[in-house]
Amino acid sequence: MKRQAVSVFSVAAASSRRSRGIVLSALLACVAVPAAAQLKAPGGSGSTPRATGIFVPQGSQATPPTSPTQPRLGSGQRTGRSQLVDEVVAVVNNTVITRRELLDSADEIENQLRTAGRPIPPREELLGDVLERLVMERVQTQAAQDAGIRVTDQEVDRAIESVAQQNRISVADLRAQVDRSGMTWDKYRSELRKQVQVIRLREREVDSKVQVFDGEIDNYLAARAARSGAAPTGEPQYDVAQIFVRVPEGASEAQKAQLRAKAEGLLKQAQGGADFAQLAQNNSDGAEGPKGGSLGYREIGRLPAQFANAVLDLQPGKVVPEVVESPAGFHVLKLAGKRTAPAGGDVAPSRITQTQVRHILIRTGPNMPEAEARRQLSTLRERIQHGTQFADVAKRYSQDGSAQNGGELGWVSPGELVPEFEQAMNRLRPGEVSEPVTSQFGVHLIQVENRREVEVSPEKQRDFARAEVREQKLRAAYEDWLRQLREAAYVEYRTNREASR
Repeated sequence: MKRQAVSVFSVAAASSRRSRGIVLSALLACVAVPAAAQLKAPGGSGSTPRATGIFVPQGSQATPPTSPTQPRLGSGQRTGRSQLVDEVVAVVNNTVITRRELLDSADEIENQLRTAGRPIPPREELLGDVLERLVMERVQTQAAQDAGIRVTDQEVDRAIESVAQQNRISVADLRAQVDRSGMTWDKYRSELRKQVQVIRLREREVDSKVQVFDGEIDNYLAARAARSGAAPTGEPQYDVAQIFVRVPEGASEAQKAQLRAKAEGLLKQAQGGADFAQLAQNNSDGAEGPKGGSLGYREIGRLPAQFANAVLDLQPGKVVPEVVESPAGFHVLKLAGKRTAPAGGDVAPSRITQTQVRHILIRTGPNMPEAEARRQLSTLRERIQHGTQFADVAKRYSQDGSAQNGGELGWVSPGELVPEFEQAMNRLRPGEVSEPVTSQFGVHLIQVENRREVEVSPEKQRDFARAEVREQKLRAAYEDWLRQLREAAYVEYRTNREASR
């Protein structure tokens, strides 16, 4: 339901919520755009099924979590780098990140920021953010590779096409922008391939496991109704802090017992009045350890289940009386604070804009390359612009179930169509015909016939509510998944020397 054009030099919209949202790079922009081609938009649960491959079932895009804090790095001059450029600055599981990788990535991002006319942060701060981004990328990429996920050249080509479409430019223009940013096209494709690979993993490990139940929709609608009354109230939020003792994969029972004893010793210190934040900074294996172990304020449903059960009835400032065990290790928990969230937030609209639209689809495959499909549709578009009726062309050439009706899809609401199609449609005025548009179903020509505003039916209100609840749950699940990946990974920082010379 939420649509946003993404510039090749802008971060995904969700990244604006990061506490250290400093890395504004083309690489990060790539993360969000290919995802749009795979995540499913919310569909109408009460609507009549349509004989077309354009409408899709419910889903949403998750929001990346807050970046963990990392060690500080020195900020020397970038010119005249010495032989130390290949020194290892971090070890991530069985791979390393070299100083050359770090400096090259930081230089690329500085070039992109400069090209986009954005302020460039202090070198030390930028290097710290870039290093943590490289760590998180490496952790996720390794997890995807271990899971056997592979991305073909054709999938990379489709992702690049998606980036270009969302920026309303051609692939050639996109390549020119990438070249001007200081990144090579081969590296852009390589980074995009890794991001698509991680997205596939996330879809399998996170998105596919999130379910929305009718009771949750009822609660959402009831809360929205209460917020519109005279005395609105928000949901309670909990600030949980943790000291995490990681248990390595394959640890023996003796090792586990030793680590549990360490966690219980830390619990006793916390119960005895020791400064919890200091204990976390000195002893926690969690990414939030340098911040005093705080996970930040969250609704109870956005906390891991073990954490939620442990702190639900706890008074703020109190430490959970027992060590909490999870598959990743042992946790000493404290409820650092509790508050009532401000009322308001996203609500389902009472009126929406619907679009009457038709299309022509040529499906791509081994016998129909995408380039040939686009060429054929460009020819058909010229014929339509010279007076041939769109409906007649659709009946003859379209390979969609709507062909017999002249490509007619009827009146569609926001979120009913795959993102690439909907975004192209939204840019058209009534009567206009799009350039060829690529989706996972093939290549389309789109014609907008009309637009109207309508009241949202109770069924559609539930569809909007379902999508919003799912987005919230995906966001929480994605945050926890990344945190667990990070905690389970072996990461060793080696930053004792200046970061650049």
